[in-house]
Amino acid sequence: MSPPTALLVARYRAFAGEETLPLRPLTLLYGRNNSGKSALARALAIIGASVTEAAKGALVTLPEIIREGDFTDLAWQGDAGDYTFDIGLRWDDGEVREVRYTLDGGSGRPSYVKELLLRGADGRVLWAGLTPPAPGRPMRPQTGHSGGEQRLAGLVPLDSDVPVLQGLAARMKTLHGRVRWIDGVRARPARVVKRTGTAPANLRPDGSNAASFLVEQPELVEEIGRFYADLTPARELEVREVLDLGHRITLNPKNRASFRIDLVDTGEGMAQVLPVLVAVALAARGGPSALLAVEEPESHLHPDAQAVLARYLCRVAGSEKPPTLVMETHSRVFLLGIQLAVAQGRLPCDRVGLAWVDQDAEGRSTITPVELSPSGHPREGWPIAAFAEDLRLASDLARLDIARGP
Repeated sequence: MSPPTALLVARYRAFAGEETLPLRPLTLLYGRNNSGKSALARALAIIGASVTEAAKGALVTLPEIIREGDFTDLAWQGDAGDYTFDIGLRWDDGEVREVRYTLDGGSGRPSYVKELLLRGADGRVLWAGLTPPAPGRPMRPQTGHSGGEQRLAGLVPLDSDVPVLQGLAARMKTLHGRVRWIDGVRARPARVVKRTGTAPANLRPDGSNAASFLVEQPELVEEIGRFYADLTPARELEVREVLDLGHRITLNPKNRASFRIDLVDTGEGMAQVLPVLVAVALAARGGPSALLAVEEPESHLHPDAQAVLARYLCRVAGSEKPPTLVMETHSRVFLLGIQLAVAQGRLPCDRVGLAWVDQDAEGRSTITPVELSPSGHPREGWPIAAFAEDLRLASDLARLDIARGP
């Protein structure tokens, strides 16, 4: 089955209206602070965590996302007392092309799917269901749709005898364990990493166990080391065993291999980017079935290193069977590096999607999808003011220089 090609939200966080985020092998989220970019990345993580039969409610909300809040904090706050919101996905193949879940979870009870809507290739409604408001009640098909009472585990229909619901269950189950999310604030690696004999089951959102993947899966070191080797000056990523203490991750100058520097002692950017690189390498292994959302992948990186990271991601997105990479970023250099890859023919323009996320004075956020042309330039929809601040400041400085005279 193909990966999702769009995320759908409505009344979710700051997105009061219906909004669509197209998903490409490399999807870049841009916008001002507090506009809703991170909320979109986290929506994908929530969906990925909620396709499990162990779910106690409709949504499994990771503590790193909910941050001591509850279900009601995920809903649009503009209508007091109404905590419903919509979340969904779209695909480009199969009978079920779109699913929309209307979720509710107010009044202190577990979240549940209040309404479920499935559409086909022509937009026709394939199936629709509604859950009575009483706690624990199963979903019932709406008038004109087949089947009896339906139950869900998280976002997955359970043991349904309705073919389209069986198709939905198969689609959603493919996301189980395949969606990763990396927070914008990441942990520094430990100085000494113990070997356990098996790789961690999951990469933590703060990346605190990223080094363990390098120790337990040495084949990742060569792939991830390409990023560090492309830096100026070049660095060699090394994982070495230290007596019986464990393993140390070092970055060594290319021309002086005996001079080893622990990764934990390098600049913040070198450590912050490691979980991103590990997550991308794991996603590349998963191919089209893998989906990775990362907040601020360029955190603490010098612009030169941001350009190297852009090339690294373009290589993955341009592979034969790429994963879906969603990057929430503020970096102009990052975007320019990807535009250059498209213009040079190293990455097809249809592998890249831009989204400008904006918010009005009433706190309502919107998504404007933008495509790149084969020449690497954003097409219609990209705001002129997206990166205007540096030009404005440079212009102000130039005017002051002119006013002062020679």
